[in-house]
Amino acid sequence: MKKSILILLTVFSVASAVHGQNYGWTDISANIPQTGQDPPRMPDVYFVSDNEGWITCVNYAEIYHTTDGGETFEVQTTQYHCNAIHMLNENEGYAGGSSGFIYKTIDGGDNWDFYGTTASTLTDISFPPMGDTGYCCGINGNIHSIDSSGVTKMTSGVPDSFAAISFPINSQEGWVCGGSILRHFINGNWTAADQDYPSGGYNAIYMVNSINGWIVGDGGIIAHTEDGKNWFEQTNPDSQTRTLFDVFFLNANEGFAVGSGGIILHTTDGGINWTIEGAGLTTESLAGVHFTSPTNGYVVGTGKTLLKYAELSGTSNVIVETLQFEIFPNPAKNKIQIQCSEFKTENGIIELLSLEGKKILEKEIESGIENIELDLNNLKSGMYLCKISTDKKSSTKKLIIE
Repeated sequence: MKKSILILLTVFSVASAVHGQNYGWTDISANIPQTGQDPPRMPDVYFVSDNEGWITCVNYAEIYHTTDGGETFEVQTTQYHCNAIHMLNENEGYAGGSSGFIYKTIDGGDNWDFYGTTASTLTDISFPPMGDTGYCCGINGNIHSIDSSGVTKMTSGVPDSFAAISFPINSQEGWVCGGSILRHFINGNWTAADQDYPSGGYNAIYMVNSINGWIVGDGGIIAHTEDGKNWFEQTNPDSQTRTLFDVFFLNANEGFAVGSGGIILHTTDGGINWTIEGAGLTTESLAGVHFTSPTNGYVVGTGKTLLKYAELSGTSNVIVETLQFEIFPNPAKNKIQIQCSEFKTENGIIELLSLEGKKILEKEIESGIENIELDLNNLKSGMYLCKISTDKKSSTKKLIIE
């Protein structure tokens, strides 16, 4: 899993679409703590079970830990911010990023202790499921091994910056990518001699075994290998050709890719066919994706974005769609007008939330009223979230009060 520089956007919308009978996407971004003025930009996510996981942050030296599926989080801290995280189990794991610092925890993140450094920015970490040696990559061609003795530099043979690394089976074979470069670790060396792949700029790689894997990147490029050597481009249905920042596969058939503009791609046939999911969930850049099962997964990105795929409450026929509304003026001072055509025929609710998700104001709306005025005189200056909901639609926009 790995990432390029995250770009902070200003507005996001929320929607949940049922993919299966009782399953779909939910925006739980409000559950992420915010300790500073700017929303956390979150590049990586790793879950060891459906409920327990960790999320890194690039604009604060924080890691967010949940044990209840994202309902609540505790804030864990490191010296410098982390781009990547890999947990071996609920207690032991590694994280790293700025200045190449690598941290290790043996208590679930209550304490993140300095373990070593790569001397330059670290972008990704991968440990195979079998073996106690892992690997990390970063800028300037840096690749290091991580084991019980510490962090050891390897020879990559290129000066290019790497974005992602994957060791799917054991410590003897892996792949790394970044920019136009793809390298294979075999027989103790990093090589490109056996790799044939399309030209492009690659941001992430995921291998499910020694022969099946995917790389994704700029312009929405997706390439797949079935022998660990020859890579062939797959068709991306996204007409906007949005850049992809991360890819994750549960097995050789089912996987997800995420990227700029809120794009989420899903395949159940190894990428022969990709479909766009969660259209309208958000316009933020999505940088990390991790699934624990076909019915439980998480996506993170800029703007404190955290999306969850899981079982939905209610009946199997419920579909929650994006709701269109306008706020003016924005920024505002004493009052705002909210225009929402859905309120002509449906009852609804308007909520103002803090960036931490705390409810500040709630107003119930009876059908027949399209324009609603809200008094802001009792609110402090700052940024808020304005959420509009009906029975089947919901959206959220940011509101600035001067």
